[in-house]
Amino acid sequence: MAGSRPTRRVIDTLELLARVEHPQTIAEIADELGVARATMSAILAELDDAGWAERDASRAYRLGPAAMALGGASPPALHLPNPDVAQVLDELVAATDCGVTLARMAPGAMTVVAKRHSEVRPVPGLGLGQSLAIVFPVGAAAMAWREADQEAWLGERDRPRRRLLLESVRRRGFAAYRPESSDAMLVEVLAELLGAVGPLLIDPALRHTATRRLAQLSSRAYSEDELDGADAQPISYLAAPVFAGDQAEFELQLGVLKSAVDGRERRRLVTALVEAADRISALI
Repeated sequence: MAGSRPTRRVIDTLELLARVEHPQTIAEIADELGVARATMSAILAELDDAGWAERDASRAYRLGPAAMALGGASPPALHLPNPDVAQVLDELVAATDCGVTLARMAPGAMTVVAKRHSEVRPVPGLGLGQSLAIVFPVGAAAMAWREADQEAWLGERDRPRRRLLLESVRRRGFAAYRPESSDAMLVEVLAELLGAVGPLLIDPALRHTATRRLAQLSSRAYSEDELDGADAQPISYLAAPVFAGDQAEFELQLGVLKSAVDGRERRRLVTALVEAADRISALI
């Protein structure tokens, strides 16, 4: 039975990246495999989006962290200090029915080092090994304890309000994010759609657009007074810091992505998240 040519090209691309010693440009890979450069560009964009390939600053590609993990390898930036961390993540998913990500913090960016889907609500967006720029209010849960990085994160605008957010995180031990009220239902529907069909989308540009739009809609940070009370509120994400010593090296994120969460349920989710973050900190 004849095989699938598009699938064969993807396999050939991964095999080439696995055997070469140095990152390869699109032109080099295309010429080696006898594939049109436009076709190879599309293949590599999709592999990069999924974490199977990784592009460096010179626009050359190497094998990505998701592919390396299949062989038991993990680049230093993705190394998890203790395998018991995986069990904590699994237990958090089971306790909350929410997807979970663990991201390593660095100046200017956070990188996903672990990701767990929930059968009820998968985690859309970044894949294993992918990075996200830390721009206000992203990363607030860890940034409250990363004084060396705070100046750049605070930026030039609205600094008093941004400092209030960090102070709230330090008091409460977590950050909460929401969409605008008018977008709450859209965020929930978009999250469900991406969770259901995201991995099947062939066009990487479409996936990038959808996940970027979801991030834009769901990244408003709650102030402290907004979270008080028993009324139902939309919740996109909850995040808590994970420490290595005194430094917040990771951020643990719970993908709630619901248009209405009452006060009791919010407290339950926050408690489960913060306890899991504390357990991971102890393991590290």
